[in-house]
Amino acid sequence: MALENIAYSLGLFAISTIGVYLVSRRNFSKKIVGNDINKPHTPIVAESCGGILIVPIWLLIILCQFIFGFDLRLLLVGVAVTVFAIIGFLDDNRHKFLSKPMGWKERAIPIAITSLLLAGFLFPPTDILGIISVIALALFFAGLASFSNTFEGLNGWTVGSSFIITSIIAFAALSFNTQLGLIYTCLASIILGLLLFNRYPAKAFPGDSGTLLIGSTIAGLALYSQDIMFVIFVFVLFTPHMIDFFLLKMITNRKDASQHKQRPYKLLENGKLTIPNYEDRKEKLDFAKLVMKIFGPLYEWQIVIIIWNFVFISSVFWLLVFKFFQLF
Repeated sequence: MALENIAYSLGLFAISTIGVYLVSRRNFSKKIVGNDINKPHTPIVAESCGGILIVPIWLLIILCQFIFGFDLRLLLVGVAVTVFAIIGFLDDNRHKFLSKPMGWKERAIPIAITSLLLAGFLFPPTDILGIISVIALALFFAGLASFSNTFEGLNGWTVGSSFIITSIIAFAALSFNTQLGLIYTCLASIILGLLLFNRYPAKAFPGDSGTLLIGSTIAGLALYSQDIMFVIFVFVLFTPHMIDFFLLKMITNRKDASQHKQRPYKLLENGKLTIPNYEDRKEKLDFAKLVMKIFGPLYEWQIVIIIWNFVFISSVFWLLVFKFFQLF
């Protein structure tokens, strides 16, 4: 079975890699591109390439139907993450397909409905406490997708972090649930296919379609386990994302948490990045700028490696805590 799992993972990795390569080539030729603003001469990079991961993710879901038998719950997770990918795709291409930018309500309403429906189906409520639990689990599903989408800004930042987290989840799941372990191992392989093109220097950007898809898939599969303690474990692995959003962006830059009003990083003549000077002279931080605040100006790849190491150390810490207290 171990050899079969390796074969499945390698096959999905190959499909993911080929898919991202083909989409990046197509998007580049169709001018679906973005400027890599953190490099000299701001090179043009293929945009919105992460959405193609929906193909190997659905192949994984279908594969599980053959190996473990038909499972409606897993199919519904697939439908839910597909909705998130579509929302991200529309947001990526809002100027092409929509008459005006996608508003927060247009984005939030389908995300909220999808999250509530999935949580309600997987954890059917029978009383008030059950309804509250469904709401909390829906927030978990939507929240992790959003955290994945906002923990972003540098080559390989969010995709590499997602690969690390998914790998740790897979390692943990293999010890108590063979099916869940296989699914997360394959998901890590799928994400790795995108990381090959998104790592420094990036040849493809994931776009919202990719980041929302990855985050929602990690969360959706945790809900699929129907194991509350496992859901909590997956949630705490996103501690770096929560630090980035709640303790840095929302406290120091609440009015522009998405960092669209001004370039988030200043590119120095030597190619290193540093914290820019703001007109109001107030400190505006995210996780990358916190790294620069501690270590000073750094090259983009150095910042990302430091973030990856923090994500890895945080993930291993929580894994050891859950193992020590035998929480799963």
